[in-house]
Amino acid sequence: MPEVIEFPASTVYLHLNLVYLKFVRLSLILLLGLWGCLTEPDCFDTSANLCTFAFFNASNNPADVQVDSIAISGLPQLLIPTPTTFRQIALPFNPAEPGVTVTFYFGNVPQTVSLRYQLKTEVVSQDCGALAYISDLSLVDSSFDNITVLNKQLATNAGTNVKVVIQ
Repeated sequence: MPEVIEFPASTVYLHLNLVYLKFVRLSLILLLGLWGCLTEPDCFDTSANLCTFAFFNASNNPADVQVDSIAISGLPQLLIPTPTTFRQIALPFNPAEPGVTVTFYFGNVPQTVSLRYQLKTEVVSQDCGALAYISDLSLVDSSFDNITVLNKQLATNAGTNVKVVIQ
């Protein structure tokens, strides 16, 4: 028969109390560490200078388009998309300019879109500094028959900015 060792109740209580204190101490350290993270500002920068154009057919379904090249005002050269067939494309806009004209070349047929926008600066905090956003995107002129600005702010999470319905 194994030997029975008797412990006084105070020893068991003291042992449980020490385990409880270690748990409380660890919890406080974690809580204070998280509190430091939660009091700092979030410096997530979602600003972007890319405008996403999406192409749809008359049935409002995404449509593949074949574009040979793209001209963007302010850029000295033509952009040649790779691949040349796509449903949507993100194009760079110059934040220093108040607007842009984009010309899509479908073979020998150019289609032009002129857009206007504003650069807005937002100070998140002293630690994060200022963030610049291109916003208030609006249509000035277009040779496309059916074009809509869906999202007026260029951002990494903005989705489609300009919807183009092709015939």
